[in-house]
Amino acid sequence: MAQQSSCVTPRFRLRPWESSDVPSLAKYLNNKKIWDNCRDRLPFPYTEADAHSFIDYATSRQEPGEYCIEINGEAAGNISFMRGTDVERFNAETGYWLAEPFWNQGIASEALREALRQYLAATDVVRIFANVYESNIASMRVLEKVGFRKVSVLRNACFKNGRFVDAHYFELLKEEFA
Repeated sequence: MAQQSSCVTPRFRLRPWESSDVPSLAKYLNNKKIWDNCRDRLPFPYTEADAHSFIDYATSRQEPGEYCIEINGEAAGNISFMRGTDVERFNAETGYWLAEPFWNQGIASEALREALRQYLAATDVVRIFANVYESNIASMRVLEKVGFRKVSVLRNACFKNGRFVDAHYFELLKEEFA
């Protein structure tokens, strides 16, 4: 398993996932508002069994890529990096979620900035990208605050909740990340 450091700020702690996070992970991620903005492979409803499976996966990764956002002693969010393959092996897709009680406080932007700093320092990835559903304006703002650029809108690119939605595509190059 890859070594991952911890970062403590006044509002949150960014750290590796631990088996003791199961109850809070299940509590916070079992939220349809969060699921509505994630890929369908995220289970909903989200159970403690799902949380166990995720934490087993997160703690077994060879390269760092899953960062727990701890707030007030509870696992309250995640930032993920999934490396590409073949000719896209120096790219990674990022995704993240934050528990609803902590929305609109700047925590997601601050945590993403720190996770990017750690991930880019620990890997040879040169480009990070993200897709955001058209209705998720808050997530687009998180990416922009961290330095991502919107490079396109992919029309009807995703099928979520029974309808086609546009995906806003953002990217950040390692050389541009400050």
